[in-house]
Amino acid sequence: MIILKIGGNMINHLPDVFFEYVAEKQGAGEHIIIVHGGGNIISKCGEFVGEPVKKIDGIRVTNSTMMKISDLLLNNVIQEQLSKKLMNHGIATHNLNSYDYSFVKGNYLDHDKYGEVGTISHIDADWINKMTDNYVGLMSSIVYKNDTEKLNVNADIAASEMASLLHADELILLTDVCGVKVEDRILQQLNHKQALKLIDEQYIVSGMIPKVKAALDAIDHGVDNVTITNNLDEHGTVIIN
Repeated sequence: MIILKIGGNMINHLPDVFFEYVAEKQGAGEHIIIVHGGGNIISKCGEFVGEPVKKIDGIRVTNSTMMKISDLLLNNVIQEQLSKKLMNHGIATHNLNSYDYSFVKGNYLDHDKYGEVGTISHIDADWINKMTDNYVGLMSSIVYKNDTEKLNVNADIAASEMASLLHADELILLTDVCGVKVEDRILQQLNHKQALKLIDEQYIVSGMIPKVKAALDAIDHGVDNVTITNNLDEHGTVIIN
């Protein structure tokens, strides 16, 4: 299984190589899940209703108003748009969040600090494998807290936790930069010790912090191939033990 994570800002700007890669892997029998975020689309809607963006260590703080907005946009707007893009390239999809089924459940990350933000605690792996057999599974970073209430998960963290729980062969975190950059230099490889040092020294900052931590966590949980890049044709930064 391959887990791809893309940001909401990327959906309307995905290069042909992205669709070629997905079609090739799907044609070879790979199960593929694309985990998507919402990016500036959610931020702009938040500003419209008087809820400006607030992030702590790169993670969006989410109150009840922003939770409803995030759920609506991610599952009913952004996922639909991504599905259309893939189908226009001949790639069959299942919009996993459209079934109103709690195939992914989560717990609070730190309610006092982040609000309605969670981490993934349980998945229905059999259902996911069935839904991604000959279809690309599209999944937002919204998870169920219980049968009715939901939590927002940072999309990088969600992709990493899905890769770990599904024992995926590969996790690719697609971003808007070529990889992990330190002083205008893209790191070809990054291990746990180096990453923590670069975070501590503030070379890795903002949204790259949860991305790098998510990548390291996937490696720690047995995902063999983890990459941070902006292009499936590029090497990017390979995360190693």
